[in-house]
Amino acid sequence: MTQLSLRLDFPSGSWLGDVSRAHPDATLRATETVAAAEGSVTALGVAGTDRAATVETLREHDRVDEVDVVDEAGPATRTRLVASAPPPHVAAAREVGLPIEEPITVTDGRATVDVVGERSRLTAFSRRLTGEGVTVGIEGSDAGREPVLTDAQRGLVLAAVATGYYDTPRECTLTELAESRDLAKSTCSETLHRAEGRVLRRFVDGEFAVADRGERKRGESVRDDESDPEREPDRTESTGLTASEP
Repeated sequence: MTQLSLRLDFPSGSWLGDVSRAHPDATLRATETVAAAEGSVTALGVAGTDRAATVETLREHDRVDEVDVVDEAGPATRTRLVASAPPPHVAAAREVGLPIEEPITVTDGRATVDVVGERSRLTAFSRRLTGEGVTVGIEGSDAGREPVLTDAQRGLVLAAVATGYYDTPRECTLTELAESRDLAKSTCSETLHRAEGRVLRRFVDGEFAVADRGERKRGESVRDDESDPEREPDRTESTGLTASEP
């Protein structure tokens, strides 16, 4: 199983893309979409500086049949939107049998969607979206990455957090934690130390990767023939998807 964070740029003709680009300061938040007798119904939140105008633009879109305002009191106007067809990412996910995490937030025609599945389904999902005119890019992937912690380390760290071992002041001592896990105190201490080291190394690696990208944006590029042993593998090779340029 692979987890991907995908960047979707909705095409012209999609009500999510058209309306959010017409109101670039607005945020459209689709919390749920269900199939209807003819089309789909989406629970949609509309936030921004001019929510009323954004809702009116939704009503005027050719592919939107009905927009009912449910609540205007909160930070976002909650609506019930009936459309002739589900949004392209919903239709594509249903067709290939891929679950997507909701809500989906769209701003200025762009959204980020988290999906988990087999590589073949992820590839089919991307191709289906591309066929609908959606530009798909990869924001992040766990493909090829081993888990940070072993099962034993993960279980112990979760127990340590739950019992207050890392609280200040501590609610649980090392001795108490070891006894609760039926471990020798020395084993408990060593396992925690190894787990903490792994987590910190992963954190530091991520921080240096961000800093390195920032330096390269300022002009310190790597030559084409330069070998970088720390460079990550091309994510498009491991997932079968084609990443678009940001």
